[in-house]
Amino acid sequence: MKTPLSPAGPTGAVSAGSSTTVRHRPSLEWSGRDWRLPVWLWVGLAAMFFSVLHIVLDFGVGLFDLHGTLSLTEATTIVGVALIQLWWAISFMAGARGSGSGVASAGVLGAGWAALTNGFPIVYCPPVCEEAWPLSDPAHVGSIVFGVLLPVVAIWSLWRARTRPGWFMPAVAAALVVGTVVSLANTPIT
Repeated sequence: MKTPLSPAGPTGAVSAGSSTTVRHRPSLEWSGRDWRLPVWLWVGLAAMFFSVLHIVLDFGVGLFDLHGTLSLTEATTIVGVALIQLWWAISFMAGARGSGSGVASAGVLGAGWAALTNGFPIVYCPPVCEEAWPLSDPAHVGSIVFGVLLPVVAIWSLWRARTRPGWFMPAVAAALVVGTVVSLANTPIT
């Protein structure tokens, strides 16, 4: 989007032979034609990567017993985790099209899911964690670093683009995180 710094004449019309200074406003969008992604999207993808890595490791070390019939909370937790990944992808797609709500939603998922839910468990198995070594420590630390960084970068990107996000997408992200965390807290850990 182009924003003229000053109009050329009293009516704003540009007279022949004159020029105006034009400043480009930073954009949230990604065209898909090259690898120059917006910073918020790079940080979001990194947060999602470490978050998914952590969840896969949790299931891999047998934190959840998935043999036999699942309890209601186990099934709800698994469906919640899948829905969070789906909503993260939808948030990235919306943000890459320029929607401030998509960027804000990704920021909520970074803080609530990556940092708090997947990074915080580092207190239960601090470095050097023997479970799922050598991937557990990078999964915890990466979730914390990128999960905290994502909302900061999202807010910065929204501010630079002068975009005011809607509430729907971030609210859905928050509801998914809270619902899955409540379900997870009530799931028996094996």
